[in-house]
Amino acid sequence: MGFYHVSRIFAALIISAVLTTMPAYGQPKPQEQTAEKLKLSKTEMAQYKALTGLVDTVTSGKEPAPRDFTVAFHSHFIRSITNVFVPYVLEIGPGKPSSFPVALYVRAQKKGATSAASEPVFTDIYFANANSFTTAGQDSVQFSRALELPPGDFEVTLAMTEAPSKNTRTPPKRVVHTQALTVPDFSGSLTTSSILLAKSIEAASQQLTARQQMEQPFTIGGQTITPALTPTFTKSAELLFMFLVYNEGAGPAGKPDIEVGYTLTRGAEAKPFAKMPNSLFNATTLPAEFNLSAGHQVMVVQGVPLASLAPGDYTLAIAITDKTNNGAITRTVPFTVIP
Repeated sequence: MGFYHVSRIFAALIISAVLTTMPAYGQPKPQEQTAEKLKLSKTEMAQYKALTGLVDTVTSGKEPAPRDFTVAFHSHFIRSITNVFVPYVLEIGPGKPSSFPVALYVRAQKKGATSAASEPVFTDIYFANANSFTTAGQDSVQFSRALELPPGDFEVTLAMTEAPSKNTRTPPKRVVHTQALTVPDFSGSLTTSSILLAKSIEAASQQLTARQQMEQPFTIGGQTITPALTPTFTKSAELLFMFLVYNEGAGPAGKPDIEVGYTLTRGAEAKPFAKMPNSLFNATTLPAEFNLSAGHQVMVVQGVPLASLAPGDYTLAIAITDKTNNGAITRTVPFTVIP
């Protein structure tokens, strides 16, 4: 099998975005929403108090979690200015919300802690209108938001309730979902953010404020990403992905010297059957103004056409080499091609 030609259509956009929209050391710190910071209406305050009370009773074991919706939690990890930015997608359904706005309360605590034993590490309250959700299936929707957490092990509890309906005595649908979350430590040696698989990546129309970053968490490095929630793609699609490189060394004028290689392995085979062109990030490929000490970051975005692959399971190995200090790491991305 011959070489694949890796799509480079985003290359010019990426470098520009990294230089102009990413502050030092990563994503901006998102603005945590609390009842004290928001001017809640009487109805919103009632929903907020009901949700916090519900989370207290569920996490203390006094009553089982309501499950009027089915919820799946998909998260990624990106270094922020102070901690770790955790954009996530809630996949809701079957049983999607039908009465809006939907109130969402999020509480993150260190693993093993209870609400009575320690203060939450992160809380968030948000009221989502119908246009905050995107259709994911006949009876399911998706919703995106973000957390801001330090490295460590956490339990994240998400409570959601529909707005009370004025036309029926049926109580609003509710759900409480608890998710274990291990947040990586991005300090120290050469490493990367999560490898984020995408359905599409487009240039963002504007730089976001801290509050907007919470509402549009997959706008990263000047790019708006529509995440792929499963690693299954049709032959007519691309395996499209992005990630950021952290803790690389700096050469002259603050430039890194990074080489990224890509190889494909089929199924359980040990030997790669295809190698793609390497990506280079160094003084000859980066803009003159790129400088790691100014907070600029290497953001890798690539697309692998899948038309030549037979249906089946594959693994993409991404080898990152930092030539300034002989550092090297490999990330693997399992994926499946279907007809």
